[in-house]
Amino acid sequence: MDTTQIGVSLLYSAAILVFGDGCSSTALCEVIPEADGCVADDADQTSGTTTMGEQSEDTDGETGGSDENWCLDEDMDGAGDPDNCVPVPPGEDPPAGSVPEEEADDCDDSDPNTFPGAAELDDEDACMTDADDDGWGDENPPNPNATPGTDCDDDNVNAFPGAAENEMPDDACMEDEDGDGWGDTDPSGMATIPGSDCADDNDEVMMCEAWCPDEDMDGFGVEEGCVWVIPGDDPPAGTVPAGAGLDCDDSDPNTFPGAAELDDPDACMTDADNDGWGEMNPNPGVEMGRDCNDADELSIVCADAVPACADTTSGMATQLMATAIGGDGNYTFSWDPPETLDDPNIADPMAMPTDITTYTVTATDGLGNMGSDKITVHVTDEPWVLGGVPDAECEAVGFIGPAAQHSFSQDGTQTCTTSNSDPTAFICPVVHEQALITGTMVVTNDDNDDDIIGFVWGWQDTNQFYLFQWKRVFQNWFGCDGLEGMIVKKFDAQGALGMEDFACSADTGNVTVLALPGDTYDQGWEQGIEYGVEIAYDQTQTQITITDNTNMMPVADFVIMDDSYPSGQFGTYDFSQINACNGPWMSSCL
Repeated sequence: MDTTQIGVSLLYSAAILVFGDGCSSTALCEVIPEADGCVADDADQTSGTTTMGEQSEDTDGETGGSDENWCLDEDMDGAGDPDNCVPVPPGEDPPAGSVPEEEADDCDDSDPNTFPGAAELDDEDACMTDADDDGWGDENPPNPNATPGTDCDDDNVNAFPGAAENEMPDDACMEDEDGDGWGDTDPSGMATIPGSDCADDNDEVMMCEAWCPDEDMDGFGVEEGCVWVIPGDDPPAGTVPAGAGLDCDDSDPNTFPGAAELDDPDACMTDADNDGWGEMNPNPGVEMGRDCNDADELSIVCADAVPACADTTSGMATQLMATAIGGDGNYTFSWDPPETLDDPNIADPMAMPTDITTYTVTATDGLGNMGSDKITVHVTDEPWVLGGVPDAECEAVGFIGPAAQHSFSQDGTQTCTTSNSDPTAFICPVVHEQALITGTMVVTNDDNDDDIIGFVWGWQDTNQFYLFQWKRVFQNWFGCDGLEGMIVKKFDAQGALGMEDFACSADTGNVTVLALPGDTYDQGWEQGIEYGVEIAYDQTQTQITITDNTNMMPVADFVIMDDSYPSGQFGTYDFSQINACNGPWMSSCL
């Protein structure tokens, strides 16, 4: 111990005798600043200088309090930054703009609108942003540390959840500027839900009605382009109330919700034929219905017999098959004629016809909707029976006047005209599709006659069919030229048929000429020559081949491109020509 320390010790002992035990008096500290319990009087003094009543760093907690942390509150919102705090010794003033550490719970100390409890209506404790001071927190706060609230427009004091309490739901985040309880139809905030008040600056106008475009005027509109109408005002022309329902195709008046009420009373379907059933193949965006043919009110169920053509031989059976679409899907089947079928009431019977036969299948659904289709079975080793025997079904058709008289030979498989008459077809009931038809034509005795022989095919009725006609010589008749050679016509009569439709070599109001003699054969037929005929009848084209059977040399071979009648009946034809004979005819599938 040096002499200085000895002196302090003696002085301290003497002071105790004068001032009492311990450094409990300011006087002692003034005499002996180095005494225990005394702290530095000036921050600039050495650590050995002490002041009474304060605690030195080396004697923490013995005679004074500890430092207290104070945290910066940069945005002065009363909540400090917990990551920016400093200790403050007892008795000293805290830094300006700071708060005690227990109040340092700000999640964004740069924004005075963000602090715990800022959005007291959303959450009294959560640290949220409420820029418009409406008590609701920003649902997309700019600082990710802030808790999202439910305010859809935190820059608008008139927009918050429940602002328009009369709307549904009553807690929707809407804007209500005029305070009438109804939300603005065109709010300023992108996320604000539109209400029904189209005059939100006028508290006398409350609930407006939306009117939407209805281009096809079927009573149902579309969402795009709707306008709000003040109660009592007239809506724009061509609009319907929004509550009327939405149209799935506003360009078609046959398409709207409930159009096909038998199919589905609520679905948005197309019903063009107004039969209560929806189109099976509608436009995109329209619900599919169960009407297989929406252009025909009588065709809801469609049957399909397959194949379209079948071949067999005498005494051999062939399988038929039918399917159906449309209607309710619960189908039964019936075939006609039933006599040559093993079971006419199933979808797939076995057929064993004795001659060429067209079967008709009818499919019926559980609601009584029906559809039918036909299939022809060719007996390839048997010629057709045209007439002259019991149960023969072919018949003569006169287009203008009485039909030509016919005689029959070879067990009814060959027929000849016995009179000179107006245009006449001899039609058989078999429906051909994708079939090869073969036969013969010959004028046995011209009796100085020089007119027309031929045949028809694709026959639908007396107004719609294809006609092949072959005239022996040129003739100006019925006010027009009748050319020598072969002509092919398509009949699609829009009015009553006249002589010019059959005699002339040009188009008429009922006839389209498909081929002239220059396209086919420009010479007339010859008396006594038997001509072989082959007709390859497909759905989109027909190939016709005529052969001179006396020498088997081809006379004509050409193709007619037309798909107007992809299936139909066949028959022979003559116009003012006696002794025109044809047959036997036979057929098979292409």
